[in-house]
Formats: sequence, structure tokens, C-alpha cells
Amino acid sequence: MKMPFTRLVWQDEFDGADINRALWRFEEGHVRNNELQIYTDAPENAFLRDGCLVIRALRTGDPDCPYTSASLHTLGTQSFLYGHLEIRAKLPHGKGIWPAFWTLGANIEDVPWPACGEIDIMEMVGGPERNEATCPFGDHVGDHIVQGTIHYADEQRGLQRAIELTGGKRFCDDFHIFTLDWTESCIKIGVDGLVYASYDIRDLEAFHKPHYVLLNLALGGAWPGDPDESTVFPQEYVIDYIRYYQ
Repeated sequence: MKMPFTRLVWQDEFDGADINRALWRFEEGHVRNNELQIYTDAPENAFLRDGCLVIRALRTGDPDCPYTSASLHTLGTQSFLYGHLEIRAKLPHGKGIWPAFWTLGANIEDVPWPACGEIDIMEMVGGPERNEATCPFGDHVGDHIVQGTIHYADEQRGLQRAIELTGGKRFCDDFHIFTLDWTESCIKIGVDGLVYASYDIRDLEAFHKPHYVLLNLALGGAWPGDPDESTVFPQEYVIDYIRYYQ
């Protein structure tokens, strides 16, 4: 995929000793989607290791707080409008595991979701392959499948496309590059240089205003379902870098 945006504007290579709190803020508590985890800013849930950001989901054994994890975002620190955004990441796996790389409109405090706009550059609903017979939203999901979706005022459910690895490979087996190319007319979402989702946004107001970035690892909720006895903990979402180009 030829990238029309070549000027590196901001990045985080995660090669320091600690997470850059001037760039990254943390969501805390129960936040959305009837998920099971409590988000924290604790070092056991988000930390730097070997030049990567690690978001770690833990099973606690506490029935009142069965899981903890982390959700990092740039609201109030870094927003962007159009351009190329990418991460290189290795995903977790297993039933009930739900990592994501996404954006929301930076005006969300004044314009509620979904009117603020949402771009899901990567979501993976982990576990064995499932289809409309077993997944409540009728989506084709599993450890080898990622989704690229946009949400806006008239499309709360979202316009969605998916891509899957073949040959028994899973997104937890190696690092992959997840990309967004965003122009005034189009949003394109890709993996490893292959665009698999393209959306015409010329008449969609939510995608002509700045967005901010989120990186999170959720557990449970209506889409992935709950972790079960087959789900191994801890689970780690490992991000090598994030880069934004104009």
C-alpha cells in the first residue's frame, strides 16, 4: 500500500523507562460495553518492556473485580485530523479477549457517541472461530480475524469489514502492522500493507473533525462473551510503536 502521507508528525517508540504520561492518559474503572474488567493505571496492567508498551489483563480471583486491564488514550494531549496512523503490535488471544486500536472524536465531551465519530482501526474478538450462529452480533470472529469499523450518528451499529489470517496463523503468533489512512474523502483500514476496508466519508461530518487515539484490552461484554476455562491469564497486548504521518 503506497502511503500518501510521508511527514512523521508524532510517535511513541516506547523505548524509555516509563510510559510517557505527557502523551498517554488512562481510563479507570468500568467504562463501556458491559465489559468485565476494571481499567487501572497500575504498573502491573500497563508498562514498558523491551521497547514495547505492554497492556496486560489479569484475573484477580476477586468476585467483585474479576479482571483488571488498562486503556490508554490521548484525549487532551494529542489529536489529529486526516493522515496516516499505524501501530506494530502482537495481539492477545482467547475467549472473551478484546484488544483494540481506535479513535474517537475529540469533541466527545460536547458531542456524545456515536455522533462524535469512531474509527476502529483494529478490533479482535478472541477465541475459536465463531460465526452468526454463535456470536450475538452476527460477526465472523476469532483469534485469526480483525475488524475495521466506523461509527457515526446515523450508523450506531457501524459499517464493518474483516480480514483473517490463513494457514492456521493467529494474530498472537507474531507482530503485525495495523494502519489507518484518512483523507477528506475516504477512510482506509489495513493490515501489513493490505487495505481491507474502505469507507466514503465525504458527507459524514464526524470524520472531518479531530480525533484522539485509544489503545485498550477489554474482557467480556456482549460481543466477545465472557472468558471461560480455556482462556489463559495473564493476556498481553504488546505494541512496538505508534506513528502518525501527514
